[in-house]
Amino acid sequence: MLKRKTPFIYLLCLFLLLLGTQGCSTVKQGQPEEKKPQALTQLNASYSTRPINVPAIVALDQHNFEKDFQGEGIDFKWTEIAAGPAQLEALASKSIDISTSMNYVSALLAKANGNDIKVVAGYSQFPKGIAIVAQTELNVKTLADLKGKKIALQKGTMLHEFLIKALKKENLSPGDVEMVAMESVDAAPALMGGQIDAAILPDPLLTKVVSSGKGTLVLNAEGLITGQTFIVARADFALEHPEAVKRFIQLHEESIHWAEQNKEQFYSVAGEQLKLEPKAVAALYPKFMFSTEINSEMIHELKLSAQFLQENGFIKSTINTDQLMDDLVGTSH
Repeated sequence: MLKRKTPFIYLLCLFLLLLGTQGCSTVKQGQPEEKKPQALTQLNASYSTRPINVPAIVALDQHNFEKDFQGEGIDFKWTEIAAGPAQLEALASKSIDISTSMNYVSALLAKANGNDIKVVAGYSQFPKGIAIVAQTELNVKTLADLKGKKIALQKGTMLHEFLIKALKKENLSPGDVEMVAMESVDAAPALMGGQIDAAILPDPLLTKVVSSGKGTLVLNAEGLITGQTFIVARADFALEHPEAVKRFIQLHEESIHWAEQNKEQFYSVAGEQLKLEPKAVAALYPKFMFSTEINSEMIHELKLSAQFLQENGFIKSTINTDQLMDDLVGTSH
């Protein structure tokens, strides 16, 4: 019976197609049409000039991003967002498309918690520019001397991982100290004012506190964490506008190159933005390495950090950390 009806069905479909209808299409029936991404007209990105974020300082001074994207008919806007959680919130709400200088722990935890972000490039490394600083009056010689003391830090960041690893090295546990959640810009004056016993601080706050004589450097992060930060985009934005992301990274690299080629001018520009003497900027500059590269060694370190965070209860035990890394960074780097 079916064989007899088939020619009739084909003739009917042909007749309807000639009339301009798609009703009998066996290919497109039930399949949604692919939506082409709309042309990009606006790009919003976040920045932070601290600790000594060279590319951000140059970009703000030269307005190279605004000028370049404007030439493509794209309205570019910078928004200052320093803390990792605030950067992630802005990405999740789509108030920004790209975030610069996001620390690796914040990125890992966000991805593990379902925030659909994508690492698109490296930003910086500065383990020498992060340290545990104690009140000078306490006469602290080693981290063990801070047992039972109040230590301020930004929780859920690489500063948190640094402290846990440093404590473990001294055969101490996180419970042996009292961790106080506090942003670095608040922790520095709190330490100098005697409200806390110690703090995990990045430069230039670190140098400022030690130079004041009210803080003593106990241990820096070199050898314990990479101090890595990244350029991160919303996953949907990176997928829909790969050329814009690529151009963003190119402009970022141009900013790094300009600073390298014009150091004295950069020290002056950075000094104005950070309210530091140019010579202070020059002294801090070597502690920071800026690169967009994401190499195999970096990915290996990230996988180890993901495992560490999982072992310490930051990431659920049910999550496959290798898959997490593939989703966050991808295999194309």
